[in-house]
Amino acid sequence: MKNTLLSKIKNFVETNRMSFILLFYLFCLAENFIIRTILVIKEFPAINRAYIEVPKIFLAGLYNDTLNFSYFLIPFVIYLIVTPEKIYKTKFQNYLNHFTAFIAIAIFAFQAHAEWFFWSEFTARFNFIAVDYLVYTKEVLGNIRESYPMYLVYSSVLGSSLLIYALFFKLIKSIPHHQHDPKLSHRLKSGLIVLMIPLSSFFVFESVFRKVSDNNMVNEIAENGLWQLFHAFRHNELDYDSFFKTLDNNNVTALMKRELSTPSSGIEDRAGLPYIRKIKGNGSEKHYNVVLVGVESLAASFMTRFGGPNITPHLDELANNSLFFSNIYATGTRTVRGLEALTLSIPPTPGASIVRRINNENLFSIGTVFRDRQYETKFIYGGYGAFDNMNNFFAGNGFEIVDRTSFDKNEYLMANIWGVDDESLFNKAIKEADKSYRAQKKFFNFVMTTTNHRPYTYPEGRIDIPSHTSREGAVKYTDYAINKFLKDAAKKPWFHNTIFVIVADHGVGGRGATEIPMNQFHIPFFIYAPGIVKPQIVDRLASQIDVVPTVLAMLNLSYDSKFFGKNILEMTAEEERAILGTYSSLGYYAKGVFVTLGLNKSVNYNNYDPKTKTISKGAAENLVIRDQAISYYQNASYLWKNGLYGEDSLGTGRFKKKTPSGTPAKN
Repeated sequence: MKNTLLSKIKNFVETNRMSFILLFYLFCLAENFIIRTILVIKEFPAINRAYIEVPKIFLAGLYNDTLNFSYFLIPFVIYLIVTPEKIYKTKFQNYLNHFTAFIAIAIFAFQAHAEWFFWSEFTARFNFIAVDYLVYTKEVLGNIRESYPMYLVYSSVLGSSLLIYALFFKLIKSIPHHQHDPKLSHRLKSGLIVLMIPLSSFFVFESVFRKVSDNNMVNEIAENGLWQLFHAFRHNELDYDSFFKTLDNNNVTALMKRELSTPSSGIEDRAGLPYIRKIKGNGSEKHYNVVLVGVESLAASFMTRFGGPNITPHLDELANNSLFFSNIYATGTRTVRGLEALTLSIPPTPGASIVRRINNENLFSIGTVFRDRQYETKFIYGGYGAFDNMNNFFAGNGFEIVDRTSFDKNEYLMANIWGVDDESLFNKAIKEADKSYRAQKKFFNFVMTTTNHRPYTYPEGRIDIPSHTSREGAVKYTDYAINKFLKDAAKKPWFHNTIFVIVADHGVGGRGATEIPMNQFHIPFFIYAPGIVKPQIVDRLASQIDVVPTVLAMLNLSYDSKFFGKNILEMTAEEERAILGTYSSLGYYAKGVFVTLGLNKSVNYNNYDPKTKTISKGAAENLVIRDQAISYYQNASYLWKNGLYGEDSLGTGRFKKKTPSGTPAKN
């Protein structure tokens, strides 16, 4: 019987063209085994109980690699079906086999190298960030060229491809080309049987056994990068109700009304959604100018006061001379998440940031409130604002765009693919403030930096760390540039009537043993205005969505609002909470309990100690905090999906959309 089985297998290989794809399956397994082994070695300290988890990684990895390969084989199967016998048995086919095999090996080798660099940056397999990067190839490829010695990378890809090709050469050569399979009907039958593999993968096996461990690092290493890439492409925006735990909509509305009712924020008595918050200022309105500086990747851990290296001397000093909020958490891990939170004051709805979605114009934003008071509102960015849809988002919400296309060559010292140096950006911001002042206009300017981003280049001679060497150097340069900006602004006539808000867009990292490593979301938040704002350290736990309401409260503004954030300065201990997530996991932290809402309507509980920044798993179920978490996210998703977060219902903030040049654009 054994001999019979072997003979049948041998007969299949020798007579059926579909056996050719087994060779490429071996390429796929070999490449992914190598990259997975390297990642296990790199992240071994984060893998608890390695004797259990490492076997899981490789077994689950084999499963995931097989699913990925099932899609990869589709074009090969189609070719093998349609190619006539007289062509398949020629020398041309033999050459084509070798050529195709080498190209496949090179693709897998390139994937392995790309995954290594992506993991080094994000500690994750390819995900929705990689999808975004495929859209913005100019910036991404430019960043890669400026960050890495590409001749070494290309040499490594080519060298490893040639080595693997040489190892498999005899096997490729031994593929029989004398198979007698002349009938299209026979080839079609066997081909369709093979094509059932990707179909069953898509409809049956894709969501099975995806999570093999409580340690998220283990799950990430076990994944297949290409599969993750295409999965993220298909799920760039997720419907909350379909994927996440929900409550009755009436209960959600009632919970949120109670949650957002404060001494200065009542809820308008009206039926249905959206409810309108009636914000009442504490005294007469103060129409100060506001400059909000979003600082790229300024994690709190960089600051000396939070245990970081000595690379933020000016920001550490600024914390003592500002209203400094020491316990703030970003809503996400991308700049667009920070922009979303700092303009819309809305929790991170699952999938891509609202900044990157369609139909994101005319939303209720901080610009709405300022334009109602005749402020000029500008988005000032040192890079090309087309990246991540930033220009369209801000222009569509009433901001004038000042991006890299607005800079003359003599207006910046240097630039990399992400943007001009921070000094030049801040000089441009001062010029724009000067314009508004000369026109006797109040202004709200949102300034977004770029230097703290690979390749970490900046003008030489500013700090004691050479350019293009490390993130620490980029952070220290940004620290220098912010200090210089505030000193230069202090010489301007509008300075003493201006509030400076400095806050990070997000922290650094965003991956760890848990789905949402909360410690990596900790960011600093400063409000600086000598003579206006009294220096103070505020330790209340709060979210990035609370920045906007807090700033507006300091101006004593009364307005109708749809914001989810609160004025941090009037928060009670009962109200303290943090709201943060990734594109597929939504987090909520309150009273020591960290709730994670995941796909397939899962709910996980962990404990988090904000003093030690440590997470311990297995917290007891807490339905009160769970329902608070669900209410924030379900309500935000409902308002967005149903077009209820616009400014139209307030009858305010109408504007003409503007292009980067400042001229009206066609809608």
